[in-house]
Amino acid sequence: MATFTCRIATPAGKVLAQDREAESAARLRQQLEAEGYYVFQVRPRSAGLPFMLSLPTAWQRVRKKDLLILNQEFLTLLKAGLPILTVLDLVIERQTHPRLRQVLEKIRHAVKGGASLSDAAEQHPAVFPPLYVASVRVGEKSGDLPDTLARYSTHLKRAIALQKKVGSALVYPAILLALTTAVVIFLLTVVVPSFTQMYADFDAQLPYPTQMLLTITALVREYLLIILPLPFLVLFGLWQWRRTSTGRLSLDRLLLHLPLLGHIVQGFSLATFCRTLGTVLAGGMPMVPALEIATGSVQNRAAQVQLRRAIPAVTGGASVAAALEDARAAPPLVLEMVGVGERTGDLEEMLRHVADFLEDELDHRLSAMTTLVEPAIMVTMGLVVAGIVITMYLPIFHLSSAIR
Repeated sequence: MATFTCRIATPAGKVLAQDREAESAARLRQQLEAEGYYVFQVRPRSAGLPFMLSLPTAWQRVRKKDLLILNQEFLTLLKAGLPILTVLDLVIERQTHPRLRQVLEKIRHAVKGGASLSDAAEQHPAVFPPLYVASVRVGEKSGDLPDTLARYSTHLKRAIALQKKVGSALVYPAILLALTTAVVIFLLTVVVPSFTQMYADFDAQLPYPTQMLLTITALVREYLLIILPLPFLVLFGLWQWRRTSTGRLSLDRLLLHLPLLGHIVQGFSLATFCRTLGTVLAGGMPMVPALEIATGSVQNRAAQVQLRRAIPAVTGGASVAAALEDARAAPPLVLEMVGVGERTGDLEEMLRHVADFLEDELDHRLSAMTTLVEPAIMVTMGLVVAGIVITMYLPIFHLSSAIR
């Protein structure tokens, strides 16, 4: 008997997390469904691997792009009318990603042993997210797996496109900031020391700003081997802390409160939530489990906690718009659009419109941020370099008295 961690929902909509023993995940899922629960996830309980042991798999992580390609292959072969085992054989044969190939072989073995595709995929949460598993399960139950996979592919394409937009908008400012830092370090370690020797030969009293700059330069040169790796050590420490639940929640909460970037993160999270919720509702999933999956798809933990506060209200009979309003998880315009979708009975379509609206707004915010940040970094870089140069040339005005 193995121990499994289960995430389930009661008929009343209450979400529970339990540890149960069973012969297999598939058998436990059948047992829970027979008891009237809606099953989100069943996976083996493990203590997890230490960081150093998990590094190899980190380098082989399955990206959204890899999952999209795999899903497209699945969809094409299923539409051709091939049995699921034949589809898996063909996909495994064509797969070049080492980790994904290994996972697919395990899934094929499980399916051949009698497990459903969704149950087999659920045992690999690092590769197949809950939304994918839920989409496959809905397709298996409705008998229209190709349609649900096509809907998931559309969702994933939009998610990848949105992620690329956010990443591209942040890359150039990050490069400018890195170049600014490199230029300042070059000035302090190469240019300024040449002036230091020249001023020492004159044996003159230097202006206070120049003295301060020379002192800073001496400290930078003396401790350069410590200063250079320090930012990387800080980033590594933050990355390790972010791997803990407390650290990730704290850093994600900080992101939401940053000027400019906070609005972008909030908009990205809400767009992801709305598009995911519309996708799973269109597949026929009940509202409370759909909210649970849509909330889980949000990457920012602080935004996720905020959105999750709406679930108990919906469970108690409140509308989604009212629950989101009470949780203060969405702006008024989004609440109004969701409310209209609920009143007209076309919530799934309205949620897609909301996601489109939020993504368009995100585009404008990203453009505005880039327009503001790039000149700000350039001006700051110019002021810092000019300040260093002016400070070093201040003694030149006193050189005549020093020479006499």
